[in-house]
Amino acid sequence: MLNDSLNSGIVYPQVRSLFSKYENVDNHALSSFISSVPNFFSEAVKIMQSPAITRDPNYLSSEFNLNNKLKLRKAVSNFHRGANTLTLKVIDAIEILTDPSTQIFVSTHQPNLFAYGGIFKKIVLLQTLKYTLENVDRNQRIINLFIIIDHDFMDETWIRVAQLPSIRHNSGILDLRFPVSKSKKWILVCNMPLPGRMILDKWKGQIMSSTRSFQSNNKFNKSDLLSNLDYLWSIVEEAYSNAKSYSEFNSFIVSNLVNKVMDYDTLFVRLTDMSSVFEDGFQYLISNFNRYSKVLENARNVFLEFGVDDAGISSNSHLHVPLWLHCKCGSKASIRICHGSDSRISLRGACMSCKKDVGIVLENNGTRNIPNDILHGLTPKAIPILLLLSKDIGISCYCSGSGGVGYMAYASIAFAELGIKMPFTIFWPARDINLGIGQTEALEALQLKNQGEVAVYLQQLEKSHDDYKYKITPIIKQRSKIVKSKENEQIRSVLFDLFSLKEGQREVRRLIKVANKVNNILELKPSIIDYAINFGIAEAESQWRNSLLTDGNLATPILLSK
Repeated sequence: MLNDSLNSGIVYPQVRSLFSKYENVDNHALSSFISSVPNFFSEAVKIMQSPAITRDPNYLSSEFNLNNKLKLRKAVSNFHRGANTLTLKVIDAIEILTDPSTQIFVSTHQPNLFAYGGIFKKIVLLQTLKYTLENVDRNQRIINLFIIIDHDFMDETWIRVAQLPSIRHNSGILDLRFPVSKSKKWILVCNMPLPGRMILDKWKGQIMSSTRSFQSNNKFNKSDLLSNLDYLWSIVEEAYSNAKSYSEFNSFIVSNLVNKVMDYDTLFVRLTDMSSVFEDGFQYLISNFNRYSKVLENARNVFLEFGVDDAGISSNSHLHVPLWLHCKCGSKASIRICHGSDSRISLRGACMSCKKDVGIVLENNGTRNIPNDILHGLTPKAIPILLLLSKDIGISCYCSGSGGVGYMAYASIAFAELGIKMPFTIFWPARDINLGIGQTEALEALQLKNQGEVAVYLQQLEKSHDDYKYKITPIIKQRSKIVKSKENEQIRSVLFDLFSLKEGQREVRRLIKVANKVNNILELKPSIIDYAINFGIAEAESQWRNSLLTDGNLATPILLSK
């Protein structure tokens, strides 16, 4: 049952606190956007039932919109065929993609290595919203679309690193790493070859070793954990055999877990396959660049005026076309517009990897159709992605992550000034409290029950360490005086006291180190591997979904347990 106790007088955690640094910014568009962000799942349901959400039916049924959705349908189908996730539910969802009455809900993310739980929670949130709305109105048609941002650089940390809790590692964290040389760090993830078989086997070995070292208890049985790992790894192996790139490997895993294990009809598509969908939008951004640039500059000035200068947007963003131009070397360039003496313009920039100058020439200031060979070498930057999704396929709902707060703040102002309808936006920043084997072992190492006790314990240890320091300092001074006076009998007594205090201090330092390690484990946002081994993906999905349909507070921590 949905939680509608919004006026009960209880103080709830607030999703809108994500925008706390913008609370003093005096801008109507930004303030309206922030006030529209729901704190409860039930709020989101009510908002999405409002007629104001529906796009102009003339636009949705237009030839322009239909053509874009046909292009999108082709790109979606290509992905699912490659991932071997073209299930009956997925096929049905693809079929209604071009229906003018179909609403499109969207979430996005990079194809991270063994992605963390937050990426899956975006999908679960939108799918639960879709199911709830369809149950209220059987005539509703909704698509949950996940876009893989596969044109980011390989130097992005979480594209190459996945983390698991482990009390046996120095920091409390087991890192699974895809090693990338310096020469490859500016290669796009979509152009990165698959990891070698030795790397894949090493990852499995690391996970297997960590799981086997766990001592079974009343909640977890080691054979069950290893069985869960074997099942997960069969999905990893299938993705590896079907993928042709590192990006596909990571995204195929996500699609298999979502479309087969969770049994969702969520559709997946690569951003690099959507350039034809965004052709009109690209033309709009190029031909209206001066206006777009001014809007972006004005937004930045608004933030600076009110002391917000770290919204995550480069200070010279407005000088560059909001598109990337891909290079033959496998990287990309940030580009500027150069006007010729005739009606032609060129887009030029230096490749981030090979440093060579790359460029293209467009007729009629970019207002004429962009040739396919050029079009497929263009992808959008972060801010205009949402603008293009709204303008070119008319999405009605977007799920953003906490890391996208700065971009969304900019977008709210840009959409208003450009006169483009901004989709309803939802966040689910609720932290997961995982009580799996890694977290359980960590608490047992300190004989504690929860993270709150760890914080208190650390404070006590820090105080104890300060007490030792307070006692040791005068004794050291006393020792120096005695050494000079050569009182041998007295120095033996002082050294004995000093030794005892030092031993106690060393033990406190050891405990502080362990407590910090435990705290790291409990603070960690682990890889989906942690969920799969401890609870199973289907069970994790069930607990996430139930938290939406019962408590419903999108900021309240979620306890996941066996």
